[in-house]
Amino acid sequence: DRGMCNAPNQNPVLHVWFARDKGANYGFCEVSSMEETERALQLDGIMVLGVPVSIKRPNDSMGPVGMIGGVPVGLQGMGMSGQGAMLALPPVQVNATSPIIHINEILKVDDKTTKDDYSDVCEDMAEGCGAHGKVLGVMIIRPEHAQSRPGLKPGDVYLRCATTDDATKVMRAMGHRKYDGRQINMSSFEEGKFNAELLPMM
Repeated sequence: DRGMCNAPNQNPVLHVWFARDKGANYGFCEVSSMEETERALQLDGIMVLGVPVSIKRPNDSMGPVGMIGGVPVGLQGMGMSGQGAMLALPPVQVNATSPIIHINEILKVDDKTTKDDYSDVCEDMAEGCGAHGKVLGVMIIRPEHAQSRPGLKPGDVYLRCATTDDATKVMRAMGHRKYDGRQINMSSFEEGKFNAELLPMM
């Protein structure tokens, strides 16, 4: 609909790669033609899920990118033709809107889950997230919590940070990592709702 592609029925994106290293929220996209690359560059600053995305050429990007043989580290061996043009997608900075962070189902709960499993997660989250921002408390939802308050999901974790700025630091540092093989999925949670409904249960 935007008239971005040379051929409407053909996907111009040849390869996409995103870094998953610590603090590295950037990526690369190889496009099939220079014309389509120029059009894609016009999308610089487009809002995605409420966050502006920066779209630039690799040599314009200031991201922490290593190059081997003229190819960004991590892209070797992807069968790149060398005929396409590449776009750099620099880091998208997450900003918390509350000092409360909700981590979705960090623990997969089943009939084998023990009390120690819940405690271990709380300790790990306090230590790992607390290294990046001041964490006042960690709450993990247990089955008894979900039974007494519909809408809560066992295995979810809530971090109570000292400030919204602390929450932002934690989300930026930890949001792209994995815990026990599971992707850490963080989002801000309304402080008033937390104080009224969850804080008394901590």
